[in-house]
Amino acid sequence: MESTVWLLVAYFAVLAVSLVYRRHTVLGPWLFLFRAFFPNWQFFHKVGPVPHLYVRYQGEAQPWSDWQWVYPRRRRRLLDVFHNPQGNLLLAQQNLVDHLSSDIKDLGEGADARPLVSYQLVCRLAAQAAREHIQQGLCQFELRLERPSLQGYGESDTVLRSPEIAL
Repeated sequence: MESTVWLLVAYFAVLAVSLVYRRHTVLGPWLFLFRAFFPNWQFFHKVGPVPHLYVRYQGEAQPWSDWQWVYPRRRRRLLDVFHNPQGNLLLAQQNLVDHLSSDIKDLGEGADARPLVSYQLVCRLAAQAAREHIQQGLCQFELRLERPSLQGYGESDTVLRSPEIAL
């Protein structure tokens, strides 16, 4: 128990030092594991483009559907403060899309994202969203960075378009 407390104190000490000295970003595969234990406060850093997932699908002998946003806003209720499994699932799915966007940014331009675990999980998420409309056929997803504006979302840049995925 005591070693756990010391590890937490050391972690928060590193965080406090990193808030004072912002010269270098600490990166590494072992830090990826700590994201499960502590919230990501990077969204307070600056307002910028937000990654959104869009999916389209095609049934057998049908044309492609329009692109549909997979994570639309949900209506909030007072009960959600105490018990909100559906909201937590949607939040985890959006977090997965954020991780894919971050992983693609770390890969660099022209690199193949298909071997990434986050890419494969988003493929499954896109297929699940398409299966809500059709049972067999094809689907495709796009990862777009959209800039917030007063009217909703303004400019949109397509970061990644997947190949066709069989359902």
